[in-house]
Amino acid sequence: MASIGLCMIAKNEEKNIGRCIQSVRKLADEIVVADTGSTDNTVLIAEGLGARVYAYPWNGSFANARNFAMDKAESEWLLLLDADEALDQNSIKAVTEFINTTGLDGAHFRIRNYTGRYSPENYSLHSGLRLLRNNGKYRFQGEIHEQIVSDGGENLSPRFTTLNAVVHHYGYLDETVREKQKRRRNIPILEKQLEQNPDEPFALFNMGNEYLSMQDYKTALQYYEKALGYLKNRCLAFVPHLFFRIINCHENLGEHEKALRAIQAGLNEFPRCTDYEFLRADILHKCRRYTLALESFEACLKMGNPPMQLEFLPGCGTWRAACQLGELYRELEDYGRALRYYDLALSHKPNLYTALYRSGNVLNKLYPDKSEVLKKLFSYFANPRYAPNAIVGADILAGEGLYTQALEALEELTDYEGLETEITYVKARILFYRQQLDKAAPLFDLVCKTPEPDERILRGTRPLSAMMLFATGLIQNDTKQLEQALFYIRSHCCESEYAAAVLMRDIFLGLSPEDPHYADEGKPELAAMLRLLDMLLKCRRFELFEQMLRVLNYVDSRDVLLRLAQLYDDNGFTPLAADHVLRSIKELDTIDAAGAGILFRQVHS
Repeated sequence: MASIGLCMIAKNEEKNIGRCIQSVRKLADEIVVADTGSTDNTVLIAEGLGARVYAYPWNGSFANARNFAMDKAESEWLLLLDADEALDQNSIKAVTEFINTTGLDGAHFRIRNYTGRYSPENYSLHSGLRLLRNNGKYRFQGEIHEQIVSDGGENLSPRFTTLNAVVHHYGYLDETVREKQKRRRNIPILEKQLEQNPDEPFALFNMGNEYLSMQDYKTALQYYEKALGYLKNRCLAFVPHLFFRIINCHENLGEHEKALRAIQAGLNEFPRCTDYEFLRADILHKCRRYTLALESFEACLKMGNPPMQLEFLPGCGTWRAACQLGELYRELEDYGRALRYYDLALSHKPNLYTALYRSGNVLNKLYPDKSEVLKKLFSYFANPRYAPNAIVGADILAGEGLYTQALEALEELTDYEGLETEITYVKARILFYRQQLDKAAPLFDLVCKTPEPDERILRGTRPLSAMMLFATGLIQNDTKQLEQALFYIRSHCCESEYAAAVLMRDIFLGLSPEDPHYADEGKPELAAMLRLLDMLLKCRRFELFEQMLRVLNYVDSRDVLLRLAQLYDDNGFTPLAADHVLRSIKELDTIDAAGAGILFRQVHS
């Protein structure tokens, strides 16, 4: 059996390094850490888990630190992970088989980059070198985003492959980026590289990535286009990503036609890249070019998933394209076709919650007999009486306003040990929307007090319970309950949700809050405000809803009227929604695809 060692560099990674090391305990024969100056508990944690930790004075070069760590390792193979990464447990077998059978010298793994707030489904993909034969032939070079080179200078491509192994990367999550201030660290290093070699495509690409992560799409695009202009070898591993990110920049800047041209340029270079075709379909959908969008999504299904080196988003050739076809037909109110494509998406990915919840929605529109909706929905589950399945089904039915059917699904449960909190949450939601608020409030309070379970069936039960308890306090004019709900929101929700709730509390109490000057035009706060307003509207508390609409005056986003229009439309007030879309056009010179759809439905109703 070939030996393998985990080899990493780290600094102040006490929140991550344990997870990384634990992920390879069943695989690694040794663990080597080059610590570049930690002042927290990184070294203690690593040593406590069996690592040999070597102090390495930081000299501004990730390549030098990586090479130092490699020199300390004795295993035949090196597993090259960063401290904020973890090897997927299902990949251990593939790695073991590879190192014991291959004649190659290394392998790229599939890296799942989680972004924003953590969700197991919210990630992008790229391939990265994570496995290397420890034969002394290879070194890294480059101060940042270091690249592998050979001492002999030969072409490395034939000596490496892409292995169907997954690494989870948590370093791009919002909280991690804020804490580690990666951008402040990375940009000066890249600027120094570009001073020395201003036409180096890979450095330009990496600089573009830094600005993309800060949502400065215009500056990112300038660096990406320079990188493309200086590019001489289009076979380099980062080139498909370069096209992908140029497309994303154009799209985020609202430059749809430029994005479409960039997509075609990408497909000319990489015709098997289904992800480019998916982006084209998505843009056509947003532009309401429905016939072309349908053709493009269907093309994705015919292409299938791309080679791993050309995959940036999971499932563009299978479940993702099928789900988007379902969304498009649902938007066109062709519910029969929508359901067929949601079914197709679920056949590829049975745990795709989006398709499952959407299926419940279209079933509710297709079948006047709501007991039939219950029956059809639970046909998706191999065992409808299995507690996790019943809970998800009940949550879907509750979201569709089918409260009797939701309770029926829960009443048949017998073996639900460990799932009491989630059952309580679903029952509390039903009581809330039935306006039995005195019964709902203590249940929401109980969910908020209960520790997060290790295994979750429903996501966000505590944050949603905190928000619904806050809405209950508004409706019941209970200031004590409002303050308790605010405490829970601060504990379980994000900062923007807490800020929005505090502002709504002040307005409710008749105070005159100062302008909070929200960052990013207040878009996260707007989303939270609309979530709370939606709860009031669903409870038909129209006077209170009108009173609380004042909260939107504190948001600078040009989308505010469009988002309010969408809220009205979702609750069946399409004429009122259309009025707000027209106001958005007149007062803010702003409209989007959803707003255009509202106007279209109003005109043709």
